[in-house]
Amino acid sequence: MIIEDKYYVVDHKQKFDLISLSPSSKFILYLLKQRGPLKQQEIVEKTLLPKRTIAYALKKLQEKNFIEKSKDLIDKRVSIFKIIV
Repeated sequence: MIIEDKYYVVDHKQKFDLISLSPSSKFILYLLKQRGPLKQQEIVEKTLLPKRTIAYALKKLQEKNFIEKSKDLIDKRVSIFKIIV
């Protein structure tokens, strides 16, 4: 089920950053776009990618300001990732 395939980038630099992402980063970005905010463990379960790959991809996506990280209200040790583009 595809909800919307559009990403709202503000300038050419951000568009270049989006295009130059690794395939795993793009896959995680797409997953967050389709499924909404997810915990890292949920991303591992849905993508079947190694935990280390996902951690690196999430770090890169945060650095490029494509996603944001927040804490779970119930368990403060757990981070939730949400798309912002």
